[in-house]
Amino acid sequence: MEAQLLDGLNAAQRAAVTSPAPVLQVLAPPGSGKTKTLTCRVAYQIAHHGLNPQNVICCTFTIKASREMRERLRGLVGCELEAKLVLGTFHSICRRYLVAYGHLIGIPKAFGIADSSDSLNIIKRIIKRLKLSIEPKAARSKISSHKARGKTLEDLPKTSQKHVEKQEFIAVFHEYETALATSKLLDYDDLLLRCVDLLRAYPGCVSNVEALLIDEFQDTNVVQFELMKLLASASRRITIVGDPDQSIYGFRSAEIENLRRMKAFYPETVVINLEENYRSASSVLRLAQDVIEQDTNRPPKRLKATHCHGTKPVLRRLPNPNEEALWIASEIKRMTVMAGGLLLHSDFAILLRSAFLSLLIEKALASSGIPYRMVGGQRFFDRIEIRIIVDYLRTISHPDNNQAFLAIINVPSRKVGEASIAELIKLGEERNLSLWTVVQKIVCGDLTPEKKLSKPSEQELRRLVTLIKTARQKMDSMMPAAAPSKLIDLVVKSLDFENYLKKKYKDDHEDRLENVKELVTHASEVLLQPSNEDQLAQIDGIEQQPSDGAHEVLAQFLANIVLSTNVNNSEDGNDKPRVTISTIHSSKGLEWPVVFIPAVYEGSIPHSRADDTDEERRLLYVAMTRAQALLTLTFPLTQSRDQLESSLTQFLPPKVHRHLAQVGPLFNDKTIADIASILRRPLPSQEDLVKSLEGITGGDSQIDDLWPSDGSRRPLAMLPTNGQMLPDFGRPLGEVLAAGQNQWSSNYPACSESHSLTEQSRAHELVTTMNNTAAFSTSSMSLGFTTASYQLQASNADAATSSSDTLPPQKKPKLSKSTSAQGNIASFFSKPNSQHTLPAELALPQVMRPTQMRQPLSGPTLSAMIPPVRRETGGSTIPSELSSHRLNFRNGIIYQGPKALKEASSQSRSKARYVNLYSSSPPPPDVGDEENGVLRQDGGEAASNPSDFTTRAAPLTNYILSRPAETMHKTSISSIGSAGYVSRASNMGARQKTLGVRRSLNGWDSRKNK
Repeated sequence: MEAQLLDGLNAAQRAAVTSPAPVLQVLAPPGSGKTKTLTCRVAYQIAHHGLNPQNVICCTFTIKASREMRERLRGLVGCELEAKLVLGTFHSICRRYLVAYGHLIGIPKAFGIADSSDSLNIIKRIIKRLKLSIEPKAARSKISSHKARGKTLEDLPKTSQKHVEKQEFIAVFHEYETALATSKLLDYDDLLLRCVDLLRAYPGCVSNVEALLIDEFQDTNVVQFELMKLLASASRRITIVGDPDQSIYGFRSAEIENLRRMKAFYPETVVINLEENYRSASSVLRLAQDVIEQDTNRPPKRLKATHCHGTKPVLRRLPNPNEEALWIASEIKRMTVMAGGLLLHSDFAILLRSAFLSLLIEKALASSGIPYRMVGGQRFFDRIEIRIIVDYLRTISHPDNNQAFLAIINVPSRKVGEASIAELIKLGEERNLSLWTVVQKIVCGDLTPEKKLSKPSEQELRRLVTLIKTARQKMDSMMPAAAPSKLIDLVVKSLDFENYLKKKYKDDHEDRLENVKELVTHASEVLLQPSNEDQLAQIDGIEQQPSDGAHEVLAQFLANIVLSTNVNNSEDGNDKPRVTISTIHSSKGLEWPVVFIPAVYEGSIPHSRADDTDEERRLLYVAMTRAQALLTLTFPLTQSRDQLESSLTQFLPPKVHRHLAQVGPLFNDKTIADIASILRRPLPSQEDLVKSLEGITGGDSQIDDLWPSDGSRRPLAMLPTNGQMLPDFGRPLGEVLAAGQNQWSSNYPACSESHSLTEQSRAHELVTTMNNTAAFSTSSMSLGFTTASYQLQASNADAATSSSDTLPPQKKPKLSKSTSAQGNIASFFSKPNSQHTLPAELALPQVMRPTQMRQPLSGPTLSAMIPPVRRETGGSTIPSELSSHRLNFRNGIIYQGPKALKEASSQSRSKARYVNLYSSSPPPPDVGDEENGVLRQDGGEAASNPSDFTTRAAPLTNYILSRPAETMHKTSISSIGSAGYVSRASNMGARQKTLGVRRSLNGWDSRKNK
């Protein structure tokens, strides 16, 4: 049998299993087979050293871990020996000892367990009754924190009355403990604390323990460390398995120092390191190792990969959280398609530092049709219909449990109002009676409240009391194992529960009834469980309390519900593959083939409120080491629409970037073969791969090229036809498009040469006027965003009209000198497009071709993506009086003022009557000429007349981003044209009408003087 136990273990695991050391620390990094090693050591202790399974205690931190260990031990030592082991979580093991020996320290056998909601409700009522200002959740957390450090109410320091907050906390703590004692309840922390009290007072209760084994030791707190010493006080034979690099529960008072304390308390401790990793690709482990080694205080440990190098982890930069979520959904879809059936949706996990980050990701997955599940969603036993029945069972098991009785007193409705319930609670507190006792005395006529109950309410309460008493009497004659299921049937029939659900929950009562049936099935499984599961070994000289039959089985059934942290999702159709969304804390101990870690920026990880940076680093390390084959970290350059810039997390300094790729993996033959090897799955056939590619739609791509790798916004040709760029508030359109143009140049080198020629000719034209308020005008103002299709249309139209005929120069009219009191208003008018409608031959198709079929844009088209801006080489053309003028915004839209008066009908005039008040600056000449005295490319002097140049169509975004504006001012359009404005009508040679107003751009004051 020993050979079978050691079969398949590596050298370090074998040494840990067979070590003769009485006190052993096994330091096991992620994926090193720690559960297998611990299980084999338990079996080896029984088989080789002949230990009695009843005298071996195995402590885990989760129900899942204890069940997994039981299943493995069943295969190694058999069902009979496995059933005798004392195996479970710390809380469940402590409960066993308190049930068996708690009477020695005054704890009744029939004590109840107050779960988190019970504790919070008690505290809420205390705060309301005492009229305190402390937050209930904060008080609950603080009480739990004190108990986790082994402190009781008596240990709290006395404070002066000046410290109101501390005084309130002490008052709540005192009342909370009193309420628990009155209801004969213990909360989670009390289970550990009271067990410590028991073992200190009566160490003989554990004198039979021959070996103690503890999993996830790095997550133990002070009280659990003390329990370890007490449980192993007789034999001093301890084996712990842990990893200081995975200590991430400091907020629960976990003490990473317990590893060092253990070595100090037990000097004979032997340490064995497991180094070989059986989970992750070598590339993932290298990155994780570089991250965790930034903590110089950790003990030196290495991760040795057993898998191939695999694909490099990815650090993907995205513009903002919204596009980050969209990219993750797009990448999941691409990976599932390109892997040819090798990866299912259930192989993907998105691990979050904070739960609130899931909102955008959930929306992106849902909009992409990708099914997902939330880890830590509503538990089966938290559902309303299940909770009601469980509370009835809790009351039947323990009528003095005020929380349980209060939960059912008016469910279904017994016409007992809130005021009446408050009166009952007050009576109980004044007479130090439980709520159950108060109600019994009232219905028997032994007690009368100040506000007497109505007869219907009193009759309903009498029926409730009768139900509870009848159920408790029937338990005496029940077969113990059948008690839970029979009591559920009794409650359901007595309450006419099916009819209650139909009336209360008309839309989904059938689903709720199915949940109730599932509860009955769950309760019936007690018959199949060993009847001695909770029994401890008999100790000579110390008497255990005798079994209570059905009452004890019911108490055990309810305790298992309260202590369980499992999520039962079998009824939710979880057999369908789903992407997992989880917090990093909840992912501990789990693994997935593909892992995404969003929001790796300062403030998220490390969290802005985190006190321990080292623990935050370990948190990222834990998240990374959940990945088996592919790991992706995403970094949004901005955190929200307010465009606050993000800083990459300090845990990913430049020196680790050599282990990171900038874009998602290319799924070639080697990549797919590596994934199949790491996951130990069969390689998909070529037919599977070809068939899978049919899932690529018009907006998808076979490679990660839908977003620029540097995190800038997607260039226009990368956007699907129905895609919309999010507003880039505060950023000029020219800069946004320039970033897109630069990205095209880097992503498509074939275009770079032709693109650079045009870019050189325009490099001097891209300026911004906002740094010089005197040079700012609304004609150069941009809203900062546009749509993809319209901008591409503008680019094509721009290129098509770049060689249009030169307009004849206009004679510059004489202008009257403006007075100082009235500024020149020319800058308030934009230069309209010479072409308002797009020709049919330039219209875009409705559906864009897949990325792999798209052709690179030519140089002129690329250059047309950026609307040129005229350089101001001379002095400011805008008077100082108007340099600080701002447009009137209402509801995010430029207010355009009253409608203009209609002019005389003219077909040529009708298309030029709108004035764009906030379009981009007009295009400069396309032939290399520059205005305001700048030398031309041919070496000659530029024309001094601003009208002497060839015009091109401005991008259509000038019109798309704005609404046409009209004005009440009867200003001549042709006069504006002399300042650089060229209308379509003038292009056609039509004479402009002035409606009797003389052409002039001078202020009105100057006209009054004539």
